[in-house]
Amino acid sequence: MLFDIATLKDDATAAAVTQAILARDPTAQITVQLTHRRVRVEGLITEHQVLDALQGAGHFASKAPPHSGEGSTCCGGCGG
Repeated sequence: MLFDIATLKDDATAAAVTQAILARDPTAQITVQLTHRRVRVEGLITEHQVLDALQGAGHFASKAPPHSGEGSTCCGGCGG
């Protein structure tokens, strides 16, 4: 899952976002892209749980749109 996080601006914010997600799913694999204000999450955690965890930590997040660049989960099958 790929999320856009408007408040993701520095290493401290990235660490807080990472900890918020790991508190819900300690096995989650998290990749932070500061330059794009984007986070990729893979694990047992659901999209809803990620969004709740981030909101609880004070960060507004939304699911990144399909075909939205590096880290997208797009398979390329539709050619979009």
